Amino acid sequence: MKSAIRFFVNKLGYEVHKRSWSSSPRREELIRRLGINFVVDVGANSGQYASELRKSGYRGRLWSYEPMRSAFADLEKASDSDDLWRVINCGCGAATGSATINVAKNSLSSSLLPMLEAHATSAPESSYISHETVSICSLDDSVVPSLSHADNVWLKIDTQGYEAEVLKGATRLMRHVCAMECELSMVPLYEGQLLIGDMIRMIYQMGFRMVGVAPVFSEPGTGYALQIDGVFLRT
Repeated sequence: MKSAIRFFVNKLGYEVHKRSWSSSPRREELIRRLGINFVVDVGANSGQYASELRKSGYRGRLWSYEPMRSAFADLEKASDSDDLWRVINCGCGAATGSATINVAKNSLSSSLLPMLEAHATSAPESSYISHETVSICSLDDSVVPSLSHADNVWLKIDTQGYEAEVLKGATRLMRHVCAMECELSMVPLYEGQLLIGDMIRMIYQMGFRMVGVAPVFSEPGTGYALQIDGVFLRT
């Protein structure tokens, strides 16, 4: 834990790219040790996370969800030659339907929730530039029918403040989930989102515990963390 804290506070300045355990030997070891054979990638954007998984040696089933048209077009290209990588042009939430997504200039900060001033001030390039109407599905309806008792799932959620809604639509999926990687906000960045304390409480109530963190987004100048990735294992 001390080494994780040192790593956390030494990462000064704003990071425009996503950081996760995707290229970490610790994460690769977890996937191997848990016998993960199905990764559900929610908030896939252009396929950065999934591509890192493949580079790290993961060869099992991989489903990536991305609602935005432009990002999904890139995601399709990235997955084109991979028969076990399925891409779905849909956002994930508590129930099936449609919604308006706010498209950010940097794409990665796009969200189904309104952006708050703290986010826009820390990263002007994350400002919204347009809107799209997108499809929404629940993971219970989308994934569970394709699972068997032999499937061990790793669930990754990166939905810019919408993580709690994704989890509300994944209650039946959870019995198959061995590990979860979820973005957590330290301060309000999107209107209506749950912050880190409530998110951890929600995830713990689902039967998981936190085993690692990695910085995602920091305030320029101070280096104070605004978002982190939390990694959780089933207890």
